[in-house]
Amino acid sequence: MSKKRINPLAALLLVFSLGIAGCSGNVTSSGTDTGKEGKTTEGSAADAGKKVTIRIHLAEGEISKEQIETFEAEHPNIDLERVDTDFNKLMGQIAANSDTTPDIFRLMGASEFPFYASRGLALNLQPYFDKSKYFKPDDLIETTNIYRWDGKVSGKGDIYGFPKDWAPDFTLFINKKAFEAAGIPIPSDKEPLTWEKVMEYAEKMTVKEGSKITQWGIYDPLIGGIGLNQDIMLAQLSSLGQSLYTADNNEIVLNSPEAKRVVQYWVDAVKKPIGPSLLHSEAAHPVELFAQNKIGMIMVGYWFSGLLRSNDLTKNRLDDFMMLPAPVMSGGKRVEATRSGTGGIIYSKTKHPEEAWTVFEWFYGGKPADERAKSGWGLPSFKSKIDLLPKETNFDKQTYGVITDALNELSTLPYNPYISATAFGTLLDKYMTPVFFDKDTADGAIDKIAKEVKIQIRENKDIVGVK
Repeated sequence: MSKKRINPLAALLLVFSLGIAGCSGNVTSSGTDTGKEGKTTEGSAADAGKKVTIRIHLAEGEISKEQIETFEAEHPNIDLERVDTDFNKLMGQIAANSDTTPDIFRLMGASEFPFYASRGLALNLQPYFDKSKYFKPDDLIETTNIYRWDGKVSGKGDIYGFPKDWAPDFTLFINKKAFEAAGIPIPSDKEPLTWEKVMEYAEKMTVKEGSKITQWGIYDPLIGGIGLNQDIMLAQLSSLGQSLYTADNNEIVLNSPEAKRVVQYWVDAVKKPIGPSLLHSEAAHPVELFAQNKIGMIMVGYWFSGLLRSNDLTKNRLDDFMMLPAPVMSGGKRVEATRSGTGGIIYSKTKHPEEAWTVFEWFYGGKPADERAKSGWGLPSFKSKIDLLPKETNFDKQTYGVITDALNELSTLPYNPYISATAFGTLLDKYMTPVFFDKDTADGAIDKIAKEVKIQIRENKDIVGVK
């Protein structure tokens, strides 16, 4: 008799689920966890006159020492401590029920949130939002829905978190010099290119000297070049009116004509090539290459404009660059969506939910949110704060125009909560790499990926008790 294969990730998640067992109680109107029987499990330390420490999980540079000092001066009952982001350490703290587990977790948003929500790690913040002085329903941008959870899928239901900043991440920044050198007219920033036209332009802007490629057509910094990844599959399929997963999230749909079209698009892109990949590596940093006119297009969000404004190689020639809307699949509709939406949730087992909310509301909705918007390093999640974005230079005005247009086209991508982005990416690397090297066919890889994804989804559903 054969033994059932145990997925290592599923086994690890089982440990985590044991660590949070029993924490899925009800939440009162104040947000306090009342346990399964409705009895308050932890009172507010502030009510008892005690000073508490709230740990916020943020990368260095996302919150300043001065901001922390200002907050503490205004809230003498709270010590605010920034904790470095470390996924493995965080998971270990959760499993061990450690007293040093951060009260507020930093997430990459759209792709990561379903993992935490489906495992009961996020506190339901709807009661807090309902009475907040900052978070007004009519003022929230569509992207905030990535932190909603109805018990089965993200994007619907109550609010469990909020984006610190975000961007429609499939937009393109182009280098006008590279376009002009290739004899390509500068595209309109009002009408999106088709992905097919992107392929054509990228091929023209990929330059070889002998066997060495000296200029690339397109680059995706989040994956270090180009290739197939879950984010782009979700966006391109959404453009075609299709989903990557079945409605019950039990299986991945890769054998549809639309899905095969998306897979083949990136197989062709890698093989041509039009950007760095496993077949054609690139050691130089993409920003350096872009600044030196050696990349024609970068698929990246609005935050890249902040980098261009501040980088010594680009800040004095911003008119060489411009932002374009997210491309559409030929015959499809325009889809502007975030693949990140970096933000936060409050840990469902925090001992100080009221104080954690005080920090959360201030950092995500108060003065720090205004300061982030003014910096131009990311988009605010409030309609009322969009006008704070930089508009001084022609470059600022151009990117601002693209963003304000994109706000009318926003949608939420349907990530599957029962397979992590990391696990899915690992499967793509495992089975698409042989295709790129002509050791397998796209159809062969699709079949293998679909089978393994189904197994992982089933195992993870078993862990969290979902049928």
